[in-house]
Amino acid sequence: MTEPGTRPATLGDVARLAGVSASTVSNVVRGSDVVATRTRRRVQTAIDQLGYRPNALARHLLNGRARTVGIIARDLTNPFIAEMAALVEREIARSGFAAMFCATEGDHDREAQAIGLMLENRVSGLVFLSFLGRPSDIGARINRQIPAVFIAAEEPWADSVTVDEHRGGELVARHLIELGHRRLAFVGPQRHDRADARRLEGFLRAAADADLQPLVISWDPPSGDVTVGGTRTEWRTILTGDQPATGIFAVNDYTAIDLLDVADALRVRVPRALSIVGFDDVEVGRLRRINLTTVSQPREALVRLGVEALLGRIEGRIAGGPHVTLASVALKVRGSTGPPP
Repeated sequence: MTEPGTRPATLGDVARLAGVSASTVSNVVRGSDVVATRTRRRVQTAIDQLGYRPNALARHLLNGRARTVGIIARDLTNPFIAEMAALVEREIARSGFAAMFCATEGDHDREAQAIGLMLENRVSGLVFLSFLGRPSDIGARINRQIPAVFIAAEEPWADSVTVDEHRGGELVARHLIELGHRRLAFVGPQRHDRADARRLEGFLRAAADADLQPLVISWDPPSGDVTVGGTRTEWRTILTGDQPATGIFAVNDYTAIDLLDVADALRVRVPRALSIVGFDDVEVGRLRRINLTTVSQPREALVRLGVEALLGRIEGRIAGGPHVTLASVALKVRGSTGPPP
């Protein structure tokens, strides 16, 4: 047994005491069956005498991969993505994995750098929490070298666990129409990813069923330009003009909360004069002062299913082509929506 104050025993110390090579000790430590029983016992006796404890990182690198999962997201300032990242880290920790985070901020070069970093560090798997700017390039770069899963996003070359975005958009439109709103609008970023586009498609489809044509507004909060059909405009015109929008679907809660701030600055009362609906159901949106009506994504279920799929690939329990798992969404009606003025 190693005495207190002395240096920890090394693999070389074990090899010398047992009279074998370092590679033989390594094979015993990682459970390889290529070592003869008598030799294995001699090595194990030396391990016990020296109190040798294998370095976890070295052991996993000997097996080819570090016991680390890479988590790649576009924007960790978005509350939904930040909450999802925390849930993923917690879930993989339960299985003995550490997390390595990279935020790409939607930059194509940052995406490539993040993948390069993950591959260099020989992570066991990858979790993507956002759509990619250049998905085919990243897919080719990974080329099935390591398992990957998209959570709340999807790509055809990897397992994906996501929600029915179209259904979410439809739920919002029907809720606002049932309240009596006729002047509807959608607010999304200047550059839509596929989730944004699907939410908009569902919203427009349900609105068309009621013979309504919502205004489509592009805005990157909090200080980006506001445009309609490529033409710059002002929130004052949209919210207080001759025909103001009375029911707005914001593409996510992050945008919806910023829009609440805009309405407050213009003295447009919510929900008396304006109803706002978000998408994601982030924790801050449930605060009494915000009280946001939103489409809820089942975050914990998405993460659990996504991590299960990833670990199944890592451990060889899941084989074959990529799978897509679709989870349901639900509308959470709170205080940011009401009948139109």
